[in-house]
Amino acid sequence: MTPSQRSARRDLLTRLLDMYERSAMYRREPPWPRQVRLRLDQDTFPEAFAPDGRERLAELRAAADFLEQEGAIAVARGKGGLYESPEPRQARLGPEHLARAYALASAFEYTPLEVPLKALSEHAAALSVRTEIPWIQSFLATVSLELSRGEGGPLVASRERLKHDWRDWRDALTAMVALAEGERGWERVVSERLFTDSKRLASIRGLVAGLLSRVDPRFTETAPEDPHDILEAYGIHRRPGLLRCAGCAEMQVGERWYRLEDFSPSAHLPDAWAEAWLAGVASAKVDIITTVENDYPFLAYIEEAGGPCALGERRELVVYTGGFPTPALSAALAQIASRRPDIRFRHWGDADVGGLRIWWHLRRAMGRELEFFRTTPEWLAQHRERAQKLTAGERSDLERVRQALHRHADAASRDVHEALRLIDALLALGIKVEQERY
Repeated sequence: MTPSQRSARRDLLTRLLDMYERSAMYRREPPWPRQVRLRLDQDTFPEAFAPDGRERLAELRAAADFLEQEGAIAVARGKGGLYESPEPRQARLGPEHLARAYALASAFEYTPLEVPLKALSEHAAALSVRTEIPWIQSFLATVSLELSRGEGGPLVASRERLKHDWRDWRDALTAMVALAEGERGWERVVSERLFTDSKRLASIRGLVAGLLSRVDPRFTETAPEDPHDILEAYGIHRRPGLLRCAGCAEMQVGERWYRLEDFSPSAHLPDAWAEAWLAGVASAKVDIITTVENDYPFLAYIEEAGGPCALGERRELVVYTGGFPTPALSAALAQIASRRPDIRFRHWGDADVGGLRIWWHLRRAMGRELEFFRTTPEWLAQHRERAQKLTAGERSDLERVRQALHRHADAASRDVHEALRLIDALLALGIKVEQERY
């Protein structure tokens, strides 16, 4: 067999098997309602029907004849003329051909879908037995069962994706369990511990974050959009955490005292100072804390106010959340809210589903009202002419946030009522606006 003949047989056979593994016929008991069919025409094999593709076409037709003789496929033929043989026009794969087709495909190093599905199913089952977290156990047991049936199920992945990326899914399941069970630290250090490869976790970060956001009860309704934020919420750090804020307060770190107003335009404090910052803010003359979602609005707001000292004079502290707040920041704000029930909290974020999720996450962490600042339905309406349109996915996400608010919060609360009004406006206008527009 020449290399070109081998290529033609491999191409024809693997295309048919790939089609079968993607189809509704996969693992279906015979008889099938129809065979898997591959046309041998210009649309499917344009290179073989090109002006210079005669040799390729002849090899393709010869490959179809050979595979039919071997019992790996059936061939539908065109009507030949008086002096020509009927030509293969369509290759067909039925249940009676599968065993032989897979056997021949193995010579081309073709991996049947059954192999990665079985490996993933067994891995999920093993993880389910090992962990003691109920929601993880339930999810993994379902994953294992669905994979054993030939479906992606809760992984929300096609068979094709599972087949080609099954090692990524295997490692993502491993990381998901480890993080849920309390694995913490620097991303590369955690990655090396889990996979003996310091870069592996970064390469599958999106898969791990997607699994956790869909499965962890804390995030099923208000998960961060950025995978970095989700892993950060589990204590997986890529860079040192910072508390960025502006206003007036004194903090004692060791034997030294620091004043927030001495940091201009804002203070960048390490997470290790969180307790000192918390104590200083709790005892400071602060009446209102404004949290700001994005970097430039945060800096612009400080400048607009006249700087840290001016904020202190009006008894306000401004805190940058950096998108979705870190666990350290959420916990610190929750403790301030607990120690100082007299302080008002308000949040300035984007008028979109991400901004609402950040607001809702902070509100749940603090357990008290978090007013909307500047991002109101009225402000949104002012910018309807120059705004981004909502996607279908964003509309669906907004509906889920609305349902979460109705289920878990007192709709009579002023801030929840304002959130519902904003969601209604976003859906009615079909737009979203970033806070930088203000």
